[in-house]
Amino acid sequence: MKVRRRPVTISHSVNSGCNLRCVFCDEWKKNLVERGDLDAASDSASGSAVDSPAAGSAISSALRDPSFEDVCKIIDLAVDFGIGSYNAWSTEPLLRKDLPEIMKYAKSKGMKTFMITNGTLLKKRIHELEDVDYISVSVDGPTSTREIRGTDYDVIADGIRYASENGFLNEPLLMNCVISGKNLGEVTDLLRFAKELGNVKMAVEPLYTFKRMGDTDWDDLIIRDEQKPQFVSLMNELIDLKKQGYPLINSKTYLKQIRDGKLIRNCRVDCGILAVDHHNDLYNCRIHNKPLGNVIENSVFDESGKIIENGITKVWNQTKKERKEMIRNCEGCQFFGYAELTLMNNYNIESFYGYEWL
Repeated sequence: MKVRRRPVTISHSVNSGCNLRCVFCDEWKKNLVERGDLDAASDSASGSAVDSPAAGSAISSALRDPSFEDVCKIIDLAVDFGIGSYNAWSTEPLLRKDLPEIMKYAKSKGMKTFMITNGTLLKKRIHELEDVDYISVSVDGPTSTREIRGTDYDVIADGIRYASENGFLNEPLLMNCVISGKNLGEVTDLLRFAKELGNVKMAVEPLYTFKRMGDTDWDDLIIRDEQKPQFVSLMNELIDLKKQGYPLINSKTYLKQIRDGKLIRNCRVDCGILAVDHHNDLYNCRIHNKPLGNVIENSVFDESGKIIENGITKVWNQTKKERKEMIRNCEGCQFFGYAELTLMNNYNIESFYGYEWL
């Protein structure tokens, strides 16, 4: 029997704007550049931008987000391609008023639904998200959040607690923490917060400094040489807390690999995830970040909307050689999703325990 190796999840950028200015994120910077405001992207990255939760709302209205009809077409194409999970993300999906209708449509097609959010609007909109199976919130720490994301930690933590304690979650919420030189001393506090709530889990991954737009001060964010012993100690503590039953979904294998500075090679991202941005371009890797083709423009629909030719299938098949070369020549990374997916495909059994989030 021949097993078809294709992605099982689509990560879809349902909008282009964001209400935060996270210093290590390039998505909002790319959107400023697309608008022709490169100076604003650089100023924002260096801390000159307004840092209130409303700072990015103008971008969302200034740029063309995918229409509801195009979003539904992407979902239809993904289902026809054989994908069973739909993840709404980038840059802040809760800025879309029709997000509940998008998730309802994905559910109606038999898909599991996921959403990645910065959490600032979670408390306000959680009651609308009954069709979202899995919610992931990006977190940093009680004191580092203001410096890294330009908002207060309490806003995010209050939203998580509210969702957790008021029966809004269909599945346990996931807090995802990027470990940097700014929050080394706060990661275990976050894990204890997750354990306290009971229906919240957590994942960690180290900051990865691939090329981005703007003038990000990476020296101020990276884990410096003098912080390496603290990082190793943190990873050992996380491994120990996981053994004690704390709700950390990373496998111990992955935690040991990032503790030891090992990069994940021979990536199996092709077997798990593909991404479509707000221009309808398909990607298969956050590191290389190369558009492979527009899935709407490569599709053909009849008058009733029935798929005659699937643009995801077409682009995927046409770029097979290019994707293989991309993976073969990749120096490796430490992204949680890619790494655990690769470990799982290499039959690392404990990685299956976090499978629902991969």
